[in-house]
Amino acid sequence: MKFYKSAILVAAMLLGFSSVASATFFHGHHHHHGGCGDDSSLCDNPETYSETFTASVSNYYEFGYMDFDAITDPADLDITSATLKISTNANGWWDDLYAYTDNWYGTGLSYLGSLDGGVEMFSLSSDLFDEILAGISFKAWFSKWSEDVFWAELTVNGEYCPPVSEVPVPAAVWLLGSGLMGMTAMRRRKKTA
Repeated sequence: MKFYKSAILVAAMLLGFSSVASATFFHGHHHHHGGCGDDSSLCDNPETYSETFTASVSNYYEFGYMDFDAITDPADLDITSATLKISTNANGWWDDLYAYTDNWYGTGLSYLGSLDGGVEMFSLSSDLFDEILAGISFKAWFSKWSEDVFWAELTVNGEYCPPVSEVPVPAAVWLLGSGLMGMTAMRRRKKTA
């Protein structure tokens, strides 16, 4: 009978050890105010984020279009800065760059600056951070049809709260438990012999 009690005790210990430890927190939407949202208590361990995205580029007549996908990972990214880097053969005569969100002909259009050709960098304002998260597009408006956008990259920096992952129980716990059960059984046999 003692053996069964010991076995049940060891099994209960193993089941207790095998439960998975996890922690959860509420952090359900994007922020761009600096530091993982307005309430820093929501994020105890902010991590630095920096990634460069490449646009899909298309040129039609005197327009060059650059489309970036939405940023969905990490889900709670807090953008602190964003820089657009583009390469064109613009000649600087009425060549301009715009950001847009709804359509290419005007709604949600923001003027970013003029294009002089070569590789140019534009620092994007925080007004566009939500649009960057949702998937932003840019339009270069050239004075000649022979001018094009060759490539475009968007570098996004910020912070995010990494998910607290589940912590699996190491295999050593199972080995320890089976060893304890075996030792208990051997001890019981010695006592009865």
